[in-house]
Amino acid sequence: MADSIRLFIADDNRLLREGLVTMLLEQDDIVVIGKAPSGSDALEQIKRLRPEVALIDIGMPDKDGIELTKALHQDAPGVRVIILGMIDLTEEIMQCIEAGAAGYVLKEASFDYLVETIRSVHRGESFCSPQMTASLFSRIAELASEKIPKTQNDIKLTARELEVIHLIAEGLPNKAIAQKLFIETQTVKNHVHNILDKLQLQNRLEAVQYARERNLLEKK
Repeated sequence: MADSIRLFIADDNRLLREGLVTMLLEQDDIVVIGKAPSGSDALEQIKRLRPEVALIDIGMPDKDGIELTKALHQDAPGVRVIILGMIDLTEEIMQCIEAGAAGYVLKEASFDYLVETIRSVHRGESFCSPQMTASLFSRIAELASEKIPKTQNDIKLTARELEVIHLIAEGLPNKAIAQKLFIETQTVKNHVHNILDKLQLQNRLEAVQYARERNLLEKK
């Protein structure tokens, strides 16, 4: 058919590779135009044949699926890549997406699901299972939160830690602070350590400067 999806398959498992070719022959709208057992071979063939969709095993020899996807993103950006993975690992899927993949399918998925993915990716959609998508959104949210700088409202100092900073600002050493607050000197050291760790600061002077800039030393 003139409007068939031109597909390339790259997988080092010959049984799986040939099996997919045979099964996909039953689809009226998909034609396999090439296949390869290694990443390097696949790269050369895909650059020459220019399929619309490439089905790529993530664990091939000499150039794995992620490396091959990155290369295709540079050398053949019009080819939509679907990665065949062994297990549902969020970090692995993230790496595939960052490399330029448009879809990720587990090898344990059904053949009907694979065909649906090929058609969706060919339409210009990005495709993962609902479970994978949920995991990806959770991971993206985690990464985004890690990039947000801490603000005064984000960092909660306890009342005792604020007392310690006040006394540090007055120039008192740990022993004098302990006597003033009726606690052990080691406890004061622990409070100072916790303050610096929370605020990600290096020393007591930086802690005092931090508190002054945020008006934490004002008398209530």
